[in-house]
Amino acid sequence: MSLPIIRVHFLNESRAFRVLWLLDQLKLDYEIVPYRRDASFRAPEELKKLHPLGKSPLLEVEDRKTGKRKILAESGYIFQYVLKHFDKAKSLDNADSDKSEEIQYYLHYAEGSLQPPLIVDMLFSMDPYGTLPFPLSYIPGMVTQKIVENYSKGEIKNQLDFIEGEIAKNDGYLVGGKLSAADILMSFPIDMAFGGPYGHQFADPKQYPVIDKWLKNLKTLVSYTSAKYKAGANGAQF
Repeated sequence: MSLPIIRVHFLNESRAFRVLWLLDQLKLDYEIVPYRRDASFRAPEELKKLHPLGKSPLLEVEDRKTGKRKILAESGYIFQYVLKHFDKAKSLDNADSDKSEEIQYYLHYAEGSLQPPLIVDMLFSMDPYGTLPFPLSYIPGMVTQKIVENYSKGEIKNQLDFIEGEIAKNDGYLVGGKLSAADILMSFPIDMAFGGPYGHQFADPKQYPVIDKWLKNLKTLVSYTSAKYKAGANGAQF
């Protein structure tokens, strides 16, 4: 049976890069449909023609015989779908049912627990009040600093301490001592925490040597290099 046509609706400077990486690691053929962020760093309206929320990544799966299409949204769900339908050998899943469930956990954890405090910190680091005259700029600055100190900063440390321990006890990977989809999906928020891709560092890699080594090892994969090249050709910057 031939595989369906797979299209990644790819927005530059977005988490869609991980979908390219996943598909390359599985050696799947796919097409890239590129989109560019506007001057306000928002996704273009064209994406709403595919999905009402207009977010990226979106994965389009088209049956070659019937032409029937599915549009899949949300990174974790896209990863789940790809593992279920296109990773029959379980090369990025795990034959052990308990370890497979751990992988599924991380597909939800990455966006549900790890990403939110990073987003909060990133938004406050943009300093939207910087153009206000002193002392007006000082008041909202105090508020955002308190939120960062009382919530996001402590929560980021809590999450990274947890991940450091998990990788340490799993022989350099998140689950079962081998590369899985969890590692690929989790790479983005960790990279973000350590200073990329948005250039604001939320944690010092030196304080998390196990995570730092894990991330560096992931970036040596041929699939990462391939996906990075394709993403760069479609407007992403690294």
